[in-house]
Amino acid sequence: MMRKLLQFALCLMLCPVLAAQQVPANAVYPDAPATSDASDWTRVAELARGDEISVARTGGRSMRCEFAGATKDYLFCDARFRDGEYRFDRAEVERVRRDDGRRNVHIAIGGLAAAGFVWGLADPRLQSKGTPRVLVGLSGGAFGALTGCAISIPVALLVPGRMIYRHPSLPVSAVR
Repeated sequence: MMRKLLQFALCLMLCPVLAAQQVPANAVYPDAPATSDASDWTRVAELARGDEISVARTGGRSMRCEFAGATKDYLFCDARFRDGEYRFDRAEVERVRRDDGRRNVHIAIGGLAAAGFVWGLADPRLQSKGTPRVLVGLSGGAFGALTGCAISIPVALLVPGRMIYRHPSLPVSAVR
């Protein structure tokens, strides 16, 4: 009985984490209201300053940087680990993706830390004589956070960011 109650509590703890994940930008829903597609440059201009983005130019490789601004003809972004600013001509930009890896890592670590904390508090087998339940819960939370790091960091590196802009001349299947 206690095991089923613990499993139910863990499911309840993870529901907000799963709800925080967003639906991919390229998902198709037949009853959804019309939105601007990825070839709309205004979506680039609506990014917040400091958002981590990946910019792919025609004939070049992708470059990761922090969004600094956009005009109707240019995209500006700051170098991530050194001083300097990049300026991309709109005609050269193949695609722009927002990198959500850091946010996803934080969600996974927080969710698994909370689950570990609840598990440490609830499981009577983990209680030793004289040890307060809160300390066992905190150690379970730390274990959950470490597990979250081990799982989420490799996944965040492999998952591409959300598509913000795709050059209109490119077919959807050509953009990865």
